[in-house]
Amino acid sequence: MSAGESAQARAEEMLEAGRPTGLLARFKALFGIRPEPSAQAVAEAARWSAGAEGERRTAAMVAVLAEEGWFGLFDRHVPGLHSANADIVLIGPDGLVVTVDAKMRHRRAEVKALDGRLVHGDRDDTDAIRGARLETDQIESALQDAFRRRGVARMPKVVALIAVHYAPVAQGGFVLDGVRIVPAEQLLAMLRSLTGPRDPEWAATVARAAGKLLPRYREGGRG
Repeated sequence: MSAGESAQARAEEMLEAGRPTGLLARFKALFGIRPEPSAQAVAEAARWSAGAEGERRTAAMVAVLAEEGWFGLFDRHVPGLHSANADIVLIGPDGLVVTVDAKMRHRRAEVKALDGRLVHGDRDDTDAIRGARLETDQIESALQDAFRRRGVARMPKVVALIAVHYAPVAQGGFVLDGVRIVPAEQLLAMLRSLTGPRDPEWAATVARAAGKLLPRYREGGRG
């Protein structure tokens, strides 16, 4: 499964679920006419489609990091969470794990921190912070538990990052409740700045463990 695939599938599901199924709809179906989905379903599907596009754009951006010793996992189920998926999980050349949550936000307002909340214009986006923290904590806990069971003393570290497409980000990027928020155009520079000296063997070990612990989202029985 590639980046954004589960979000796009969800958008299509929303459209199908939003189509009328009454007597008139069944009558039209006899003539090959499919009823249009409700306006609410169209709006909800558009939101999911935008999310899928953000994930695809972000995945395309980080693809160049493979040549620098990075590993990437896309659209993965988060251990311990019933229906959560991680958009992008990157393992740096030093073994650092970074969860990247892609967000598409319109240009008319700035993404910023306000009184401990994440906001975009009049929209309270703090749930994005909570979600990123929860997913990151769950992934780190699962990885560290796996390494402990194997008797490995060195523990993987996981950090959270939100990449914002289109909308300006205050101060060119900031940290809120431990989550880094950056404009998408600064994503690669931020990722590179987070890593330390290269450790290819450790990075590959962490990447293999993450690949096993984070199944592809729909294969994990979710979505």
